[in-house]
Amino acid sequence: MSSETDGAILILGASFAGVEVVYQLVRAFDGKPPPLVVVDRQAQHGYLPLVQERLCGVLDPVESRLDTRAFIESVPGARFVQGEVESFDPAAKTVTLADGTSESGRFVVVALGSGFEAPAGIDGAERVLGYKGEVDFDRAHQTLRGLLEGADGRPEVVVVGGGISGCELAGELAALAEKRPTGWSAPKVRLVTSAAAVVHGMGTRISSKAQAALEAQGVGIDVSSRVRRVADGEAHLESGGSTTGVPADLVLWAGGIRPAAVLDRLGLPRTDAGWLAVGPTLQCFAEAQMTKPDIFACGDAVRVCGGDGQWPTMQRAIECIWQAKVVARNLAELHEQPADYDDGVPPLMPHTLRSEFFYGLSLGARSMVLYRGLGLDMPGINHRFRRWLMRQYFARYAPLPG
Repeated sequence: MSSETDGAILILGASFAGVEVVYQLVRAFDGKPPPLVVVDRQAQHGYLPLVQERLCGVLDPVESRLDTRAFIESVPGARFVQGEVESFDPAAKTVTLADGTSESGRFVVVALGSGFEAPAGIDGAERVLGYKGEVDFDRAHQTLRGLLEGADGRPEVVVVGGGISGCELAGELAALAEKRPTGWSAPKVRLVTSAAAVVHGMGTRISSKAQAALEAQGVGIDVSSRVRRVADGEAHLESGGSTTGVPADLVLWAGGIRPAAVLDRLGLPRTDAGWLAVGPTLQCFAEAQMTKPDIFACGDAVRVCGGDGQWPTMQRAIECIWQAKVVARNLAELHEQPADYDDGVPPLMPHTLRSEFFYGLSLGARSMVLYRGLGLDMPGINHRFRRWLMRQYFARYAPLPG
């Protein structure tokens, strides 16, 4: 267990946000950060921006997985602990794991991500498979493979959720009609969204183009519809007050993220919706007179609150990189201060809201680049660029030379 006197930094979560915090700390401390203890349930993490391609076998699920433990343990003084976070004591800055062990630090960074599963209100929700975490991903991938490999006819796959994630998954499934792993059959694909249009928040023009691109590849789309029940081989959709049964050999959840259940057990400030509430400096206890300045949070789990209220969140992987850099710089600043902050907590760097940024929207054989309500058809460029980003991601977190 780490002691406060050695300035140890405890990081809870090692996916996109957590592993980037480690990367930025190495740079903030000129290659020699304080002792780091990183806790995560997984020692490896799949590349999330292309998870739909991993799921459909376009990318090898193993080769597109980062050996997170290897990178962390290559950092001088860093230790990786594989375990499930059970609870957290903010006063003691101590986390307790499911196996009963505990870890502490002078500083703590919470980067536990978000939940990605079907709501319990769906009858038969246990039949609806998520695919974000590696355990859930492996289950969904093996189920899809078992359904399509050697299948007679075309199995029916229902994707729930009409945002970017759902559209990308539906498009990738539809693209299996043209190119697929050896021995697989191409499924029939249905996309179900409760919104009035797919990628609803991107504007009418982009919604229309995305829907046309998916329908041209054979995707059936049900808008203003909700999945109410999933049974063996069938899903029941509610729309306009009536319920209709549709064929469903497999139902995949892409209906958005939600606060992870573990956030209930951390004793940290929350928003009304259950997310971790942090100030612009990404500190959890962001009151004017800070009593706990050493606890930070970043990534999917947080909502920044300050100024006129809660900031919008883009829920993009790159947001984790921007936030992690702020966290690392602020930790380096606090590390120079005595633990009791005799002269008060120094001013820290605030996070910058970047509300406008390019999005890539992959739709199987089609692809768009989205910016300021415009959708540019750039399938070749977008696919190549996203592959390039993946290669940069793995190179970024390659183990440091010994």
